[in-house]
Amino acid sequence: MRNVIVLLVSALLLLAGGSAWIALYPSVPADLGGVENLDAKSLHVRIPVGEDDHLDAWYLEGTRPATVVLFAGYARDHRRMWRYGQFLHHLCVHVLNVDFRSARRFDRKPTTLGYWELRDAHAALDWVRARPGLAGHRVALFGESLGGSTAIALAAERPDVAAVVADCPFASADAAIADGFQYVLHLPAFALAELARQVGKLITGHDPGELDVTPALRSLNGRPVLLIQTRMGDRFSRKQVERLTASLGLAGETWTMDDVKHTEAWIHHR
Repeated sequence: MRNVIVLLVSALLLLAGGSAWIALYPSVPADLGGVENLDAKSLHVRIPVGEDDHLDAWYLEGTRPATVVLFAGYARDHRRMWRYGQFLHHLCVHVLNVDFRSARRFDRKPTTLGYWELRDAHAALDWVRARPGLAGHRVALFGESLGGSTAIALAAERPDVAAVVADCPFASADAAIADGFQYVLHLPAFALAELARQVGKLITGHDPGELDVTPALRSLNGRPVLLIQTRMGDRFSRKQVERLTASLGLAGETWTMDDVKHTEAWIHHR
């Protein structure tokens, strides 16, 4: 009996550890979704982060005194966000399309569901504020999934953010981890989610379940926020959708659908 218990515990640890490692360093496909890759039409910029690191970002110059910063979601990079960048560019606003360090090809940071990503987002906004010609602009943030949650958290810490659009953000990182087991891997979240969280913390030094977006969202009361959400439950639970909706302030709006999967509103309801 003892051998069976040891075997089961070992298997559980291997499953959680392997899942955590894959989750920290997922593959990152181009995922353009049929739109033009605007990299060649953009200015590739290197944005300093801290004393010895940098972000890669792509800047499209506009003619209006407004800038939109784009943040991609988990296991995606800036190329995914050109589906939004292309119509924003047609509106003549300036666009900065950012790669989190967890999405770059070499010397990647692990995905931390907020810790490194929020620091990257701060650096991107600092770059916009420091660039000649952009310093006085109204700045909006547009993020998908993890990028949307990061955008909300950044806006809560930066009063110079004028507005936020978040497409399918998570309400909290711990719920996102649990929902990943339940809805993506189709495994019981009980025990596995907490174990994966602890393994992630051990590997990265940061708790991947720490970020709670709902208080950040409540603090934006008075600033325009648009939440794009789905009730299909293919990635995040309806409970997360309800928590986010309940946290919206007076200037907040939500577009919640029942017929699209996670971050697929752009595909089906352009």
